[in-house]
Amino acid sequence: MKTTPILIVGQGPYGLALANYLEHKGLDFRIIGKPMELWRKHTFSDTALRSDMATSEIAHPKNRYSIDAFRKQVGLRSDSEERVTVKEYRNYIDWVLDKIPYKIQEVYLKKLTQHQGRFHAELETGELIKAKQVVIATGVAHHLNVPEEFKKAADVIHSYQVAKIESLKHKKILVVGSGQSAAEAIEVCQQNENLVQWYSRKEPRYYSEPLDLPKWMFDLVVKSAGLFRRLPPIIIKNLFSIFSATTITPDYKSKLSQITRFSVKPDLAEYDHVITATGYRYSLNHMTFLGEELRSSLKMRASMPSIDKNFMSSTKNLYFVGPSTEAFFGPPMKFMIGSQYVAPRLSKILTG
Repeated sequence: MKTTPILIVGQGPYGLALANYLEHKGLDFRIIGKPMELWRKHTFSDTALRSDMATSEIAHPKNRYSIDAFRKQVGLRSDSEERVTVKEYRNYIDWVLDKIPYKIQEVYLKKLTQHQGRFHAELETGELIKAKQVVIATGVAHHLNVPEEFKKAADVIHSYQVAKIESLKHKKILVVGSGQSAAEAIEVCQQNENLVQWYSRKEPRYYSEPLDLPKWMFDLVVKSAGLFRRLPPIIIKNLFSIFSATTITPDYKSKLSQITRFSVKPDLAEYDHVITATGYRYSLNHMTFLGEELRSSLKMRASMPSIDKNFMSSTKNLYFVGPSTEAFFGPPMKFMIGSQYVAPRLSKILTG
């Protein structure tokens, strides 16, 4: 069994940012997972990122992987006000992966257990790794939310399943949701000559920012993870009712005005497919790669392991970062910018 002091599980923006900071400090670690899989395989190709350049970059202590540097190196014009297209962002990801000096291992974790104070990680390849500290940075893939009322439809597709959606042609489709993913799914299905209708209980809110907040307040929120962590639970709960309001970028307003939208759920039997752009619901039960004994030993808050100000769970040396920690560190964790808060702080903790 190979050993490592630190094992990072997940190669999204949180895992890669942490690896960059650890490498910069000269620390030994292993990182496993599929690099930036959400953006490479589960985002519609002909769309653009909602986040701006500064909040879309893979964090590094010396800012080595800026989108501006990428554009200059490949001969592209740099415009910080311009939304980055998904196609360009995928090229940027490849550019970063080609430059990082440490080894990445494109393999999933099969099972994580703990024995005598050390973690044992079994990879899908059969390789075994023993680690002193483990950071779970696995993102959204395990937490797709499909509400019960839609599970009985003939064919339910979550908006995360981009390849399946892009393959649909000449079908009658109902798209469910009031956010950006719903709008993008509608556009793609229309382009592929499907008959598309839309179910959104609430009137859609068209706004440039991902949260229904003024620009200055959104900027404050995404930089406030440390402050959010110190708020009383009752205030956090009330704030979530504000932050949960999703939006659609204004460029979709005229496109969607031509779509039949229902505010009351139509008969699902009328549709060949139902696409649920209904986000993610985080639960420890979805993280089946964690051994049952390890999962049962964790102290919980709501449906996720409770973590302290240093991202550590009740099991010593087991850390959780990324979107699943939103309940503890607030809305910044829903976005890539949250990694710019997590990576420098957690890298200092793991140094000890």
